[in-house]
Amino acid sequence: MNTLPAPLRCLLDKNLVRYILTGLHSGRERPLTPLESGALSLWRVAEERGVNLFISRYTFNVLQRLQPYPLARIVLDAMPVLSPTRYHPRWARRIRESTGLAREDAAMTALASFGANDSGDVLGVHWLATSDQPLINGYRVALPTLTRRFHAMTAQLPAPFCDATLPRLATPVELLESWQM
Repeated sequence: MNTLPAPLRCLLDKNLVRYILTGLHSGRERPLTPLESGALSLWRVAEERGVNLFISRYTFNVLQRLQPYPLARIVLDAMPVLSPTRYHPRWARRIRESTGLAREDAAMTALASFGANDSGDVLGVHWLATSDQPLINGYRVALPTLTRRFHAMTAQLPAPFCDATLPRLATPVELLESWQM
């Protein structure tokens, strides 16, 4: 079995978490949709390969309200939270300016670079997993501009923010393919 260098990190967007919950809830009653199956497969393979999956603070807050449901608790217990750090708003604004992405998409993408876990020992992730093809396409088209702007910004920041990186955006299918190599 191939192993990935540790510790790889991946942020799940809210829709993938929703597909996980729906798949867990409805999987015994009906066939899973491709999006549900892909999200659940991503979670399973991530656990097998030692990839740390994270959720955003927004997703955490939604799941907290669903906590009486056991499935929400399972996801909350399995996936730590990334919260925005000091430079997150600045980078989100620059992403919006460079890509034309929606505010929520830019904020999620910025969180993948400038998000930290509660203990503060993680800054950013390697991947942002999403099934939102317009987000992925917009990001990839603007990547050369984003890369230039990101490096110009981080070169002026203090540690540890100067070591932040740009994430790769990918669908669950793309991530599963890359993790199988």
